[in-house]
Parts: sequence; structure tokens; C-alpha cells
Amino acid sequence: MRTDAPGRPTPSSGKSQFGAPLGHYQLVQEKLATMLADVTTMQLMCMRLAELQARGEDNQTIASMVKMTTSRKALAVCREARDMMGGNGLLLENHVARHLTDMEVISTYEGTDSMQALIVGRAITGKSAFTTNRRER
Repeated sequence: MRTDAPGRPTPSSGKSQFGAPLGHYQLVQEKLATMLADVTTMQLMCMRLAELQARGEDNQTIASMVKMTTSRKALAVCREARDMMGGNGLLLENHVARHLTDMEVISTYEGTDSMQALIVGRAITGKSAFTTNRRER
């Protein structure tokens, strides 16, 4: 991704398919644009949450919504990056596999997005879904 931000990777550099660099294909550019938009959205959400916390306006529901959304979007971005790299996306030397594994662990092992969704759901409905004995029939 060629942006003004330092440290941004330049995907598909040097890799060609059907006689043209991957970055020249419409579908690849669309995927890269979507990935960059998602990463930027996650950054903005985190910055906004940090601003609220700095002002002492901590809100568990907003924090949970940010955690839920960012963990889901980050996993989707990593899966898309792995897919774009084909078999090379599974090699640890390309870092995509490591990031994907990290996001799978956060999503699956820690249950981050599911638990955060329950917190947001409780705020929306006023009912806790954490235990069955609290559910109304």
C-alpha cells in the first residue's frame, strides 16, 4: 500500500501473475483499498476511545464495541491478506501467517468478539445473556 504513512507495506511488489504485477489488477486494488479503509477505521475507533478515556468519559459499552469491531475487522483483513498471497501467505517469513494466527487466537481462544458482543447486547436490551439463569422466558 503506497501511502504517506511511513512503514506501510507495498504489497505485491515484485510478484507477477499472467505477465503483470499483482498490484495492477482491479480486484487486488479493490481488496487493498478495502483493507486500508478497515485498518484506518480501526485506528480511528481506537483513537476516539483513547480520547474519551483521557477526558474521563470511560464507557464500557463503547470500549466493548471497539474491541468487538476491531477484532472482527482485523481477522478479516488478515484473512484477505493471506488469500491475496496464495500459498505464500502461509509462510511465517511473510508475517501474514503470524498476524492471522494472532488474530485467530484473540478471536477464538480469548473469545474477544463474542464476549464483547454480549456486553454490547446487554446495553442494547437491558438483559444479560452471560448466564442462563438470568434469561426470561
